[in-house]
Amino acid sequence: MNNQNWTVIRGFCGTEGAEHVPAYGLLCEYSDGVWRWPDVDVDEAAVQLLADRLNVIQPSACHFTDIVLDYIEDRAAGDL
Repeated sequence: MNNQNWTVIRGFCGTEGAEHVPAYGLLCEYSDGVWRWPDVDVDEAAVQLLADRLNVIQPSACHFTDIVLDYIEDRAAGDL
């Protein structure tokens, strides 16, 4: 049974000088609370795919930040 619910949220880029650029982030509601990362990517479909994968794998909360950072680095390197 899944106890995490990952959804895409809309916000703005957190990078200085690009604060007006729409971006999409992740929100996870889980048994220990709520976790969010407001600006994962500017591609909503890509963030939705990540949210869908996280809903399936249900990672431990201690890995949430590392997963998102790895995703951002992989996108920047063109690996995704």
